[in-house]
Amino acid sequence: ATAAADNGADDGAASASSSSGPPPPPRLCSCVGIRSCGLCGDPAVREARGLHQARAPAASAPTAVLQVREGVPVACFGDGRVLRLDELPVPLHGFEVFLDVIEGEAEEADILKEIEAWPWESSQSGRWKQDFGPRANFKRQLIKVPDTFQGLPRYGHELLKRVVGRNTALEGFQPVECLLLRYEEERGANHDFHVDDTWLWGERIVGVTLGSPTVFTLYDPASHLAVRVALPRRSAYLISGSARYEWQHGILAEDIRGVRTAITFRELTRETADTDLGRLALARAAATATAAPERLPERVPP
Repeated sequence: ATAAADNGADDGAASASSSSGPPPPPRLCSCVGIRSCGLCGDPAVREARGLHQARAPAASAPTAVLQVREGVPVACFGDGRVLRLDELPVPLHGFEVFLDVIEGEAEEADILKEIEAWPWESSQSGRWKQDFGPRANFKRQLIKVPDTFQGLPRYGHELLKRVVGRNTALEGFQPVECLLLRYEEERGANHDFHVDDTWLWGERIVGVTLGSPTVFTLYDPASHLAVRVALPRRSAYLISGSARYEWQHGILAEDIRGVRTAITFRELTRETADTDLGRLALARAAATATAAPERLPERVPP
């Protein structure tokens, strides 16, 4: 899966079958293919909707927990082994967590209130989304800058400025997308393991966690090893280097408690940034989107 997995279809009822037999069940989520959530996990529902059997190899992988001991990040295994991240089968580097990028519950509540002023759209794996950025056809490697993209939200610019100030590795980071994903425990929301698209998106990806904490799981398919990293509420993370390109990452449904809102910032590859469309997208992203479109009640999570 790539970033294209976030382009979920709208909610709506599936059309009735013209053949004999009962119609398929209503589409309560936007999952397609192997994507799954708590609303479509039942095998009978998946068969009726033509979905593939859900696969989650990372969920059964041997697991280590990333901790920082004496200032050094290490992978701690259940059998007592402690390895430096460069001692793993595929060395893990380029992942960092920044605590308290938001100053307490009051500021967090204000940001969440701003977020709720914009409409949510149904996405895959039980999530909801808001997307401020260009549109892309990842299979055909085509990019479009729609007229509706008029900048990133105010809080997005402010949060990113704080995170960039915490690490020199983010020097020169120019965001082109601000993607919001809402995970609800009662929907079994999750994010399938993937590497974000490498044709469009650059090396560095920044994320912020609001509402409730979660666990970010990095998975190495070659060695079938998972490394779990705690993401506290109001924290941010940077993913780059081997963590970006050689390890998959995702969010397991069992790691969602209540409602978590995730904000992800992406930059363009240098090749795309140097095109006319790339420059247009970056110019739009540098602006501030001030007028939320009319709210769409059927797309707003309860």
